[in-house]
Amino acid sequence: MEHHPPITIVGAGVIGLTCAHALSEAGHRVSVVAGYAPSVSEVAGGLWLPYASGDSDDVLRWAMDTLPWLEQRGHHSRPYLHLEQEVPWWLPALGSHRARPARRDELPAGYERGWLCNVPLVAMRRHLDSLRSVMIARAMVRSLDEISGIVVNCTGLGARELAGDDQMIAERGQVAYVRAPPDTPCLCDEDQLIYVLPHEDACVVGGTNERGDEDDTVRDEQTEILLARARKIVPELASAQLLGARAGLRPARLGGPRVERVDRIIHCYGHGGAGVTLSWGCAQEVVKLAAG
Repeated sequence: MEHHPPITIVGAGVIGLTCAHALSEAGHRVSVVAGYAPSVSEVAGGLWLPYASGDSDDVLRWAMDTLPWLEQRGHHSRPYLHLEQEVPWWLPALGSHRARPARRDELPAGYERGWLCNVPLVAMRRHLDSLRSVMIARAMVRSLDEISGIVVNCTGLGARELAGDDQMIAERGQVAYVRAPPDTPCLCDEDQLIYVLPHEDACVVGGTNERGDEDDTVRDEQTEILLARARKIVPELASAQLLGARAGLRPARLGGPRVERVDRIIHCYGHGGAGVTLSWGCAQEVVKLAAG
């Protein structure tokens, strides 16, 4: 029987937990260490979309590898209307069976161009719970040298200190949660960053992308702005009940996500706003790096 060395993953966001899941499936003994702060992954809207992660060939490959995996885990694809002036760089990879130009009667008032896609919309809390197959040790890691053996660094913004990476930058995002009526459309205006993502328990309305802003407290006035913008393109939200709001810090990296091995440390961080979108593709690469 092939021997696999034990591996410690630092970070319990969607990237860290997906890496733990993939490494466990590959036969590794895995442990996860994370701090006490809630993961930014819990704030994510959950839509498959390579957002704020760069447009490299690697990012596209990781995204396309992750898409069917999410579907296999029960996150069924659904109609999603993408609104943008330019053709999205990732659109051709979906193919005609998943994406087509929207008809005029499928566009909101005032819009002349968009694409109707079929991609997964992930219920993030349920998804994260399903990935927690190993115990998570709650501890603050001050240095990766504290941990022996192979370490997978999935610390997001923490990589600024733990990996000395000055390319990492926070991008603050705030969302509101409302009780939306049935048949509320799932859509995103990429140019203005307005999105409406209806889940079973609540509809996520966003959003913001404030580079360098590291205040993750909710701003009530911003919640009102988000709702007003969303109601303009989805009138069905006019009487939707506000359930709450949250803010989080996307772990963006100026050079795009880092997935590489340096000695015994495997780095996997910097996924911006596309953590769930790139998660399985990156985790599979981590498995390969662990074997090498």
